[in-house]
Amino acid sequence: MTNKNKKRPSGYRESPPASTDVAQPPRRRGLFDSILAPRVPGSTPMPSILTSLGRGCVTVASSIPLVLTSILLLLAMWLVLVALGYEGPFALLVNVLGVPPVGTFNDLNLSISVFGVTTGFLALLVFIGLRAIIQAVLTVMVVDVLQTGSATRWSVVRSLRILPVTLAVNVACLGLLMASSFVGPLLGQGFGLLILLASLVAGVYLLGFAPAIAATERRGLADTLGRSVRAGRLPGAGNLMFAAIYVVTFVAVLAIPGKPGAMVGVNPSIAAWVVGIVVGLAHVAVLAALVFRYLSIADVVPEAAPRRQPAARGRRR
Repeated sequence: MTNKNKKRPSGYRESPPASTDVAQPPRRRGLFDSILAPRVPGSTPMPSILTSLGRGCVTVASSIPLVLTSILLLLAMWLVLVALGYEGPFALLVNVLGVPPVGTFNDLNLSISVFGVTTGFLALLVFIGLRAIIQAVLTVMVVDVLQTGSATRWSVVRSLRILPVTLAVNVACLGLLMASSFVGPLLGQGFGLLILLASLVAGVYLLGFAPAIAATERRGLADTLGRSVRAGRLPGAGNLMFAAIYVVTFVAVLAIPGKPGAMVGVNPSIAAWVVGIVVGLAHVAVLAALVFRYLSIADVVPEAAPRRQPAARGRRR
């Protein structure tokens, strides 16, 4: 009896035919796909907001080079503005060291104050470049303090490597601000302020981790920005609340009437300098908190899906 006619034992099931469909790898997500995709359910080891801010304050206070660099950057920015003809008020400089887009919004106000509306938008590109340098230097110094306990002059040298990322972050944040400036008036004056605040929060929420990623990992620009979006949207991390608290707090500081340095003039008082330095260091502490928060969850941030390869075409014979 041939194998063809041989009976199978009872209860035996024929194995299903092998599928001829080849599993396709998942499509790689781009930056906008990362923003619009649903969040993955679960929880993360992200520290609480209070723990993060406390660690940020300790990081800044424990590093004399970081404190001195922050003060020198504030002084240098004031000297540059005075040389360009800025006449005050000094209070606009309290957010010079701000995390984008808070710092980017501050650059927009300063450029318009110095050069007017028309030329100010062109000069804003220079301010954006300076902002990117400041952010790169401070980020690498914070990373070194958190990882090695100290920041050195090599921190400043290594900051050149992440400069493209900080520049891209500031340009993206500027785009958010420009979009809010067009959409806001269409919805009315009251909604305009809410749209502006929403754009500031969105910038910190989605792109706040990008400089830390660039300083600690070897990734391309697009991958770094996409990873920042995925890290910001991790469930249970509280990143949206963190961004909202930061933005509302420092926008309120800028809007306080009668604070030291609110008067027009190029010679700020000692009280104005104290307020400017304290608020500036607070911005750096928030930056340190963002770096600390990312380092705490770096191992659980999902990677981008691999890029889908086109199907190979058969050769013609």
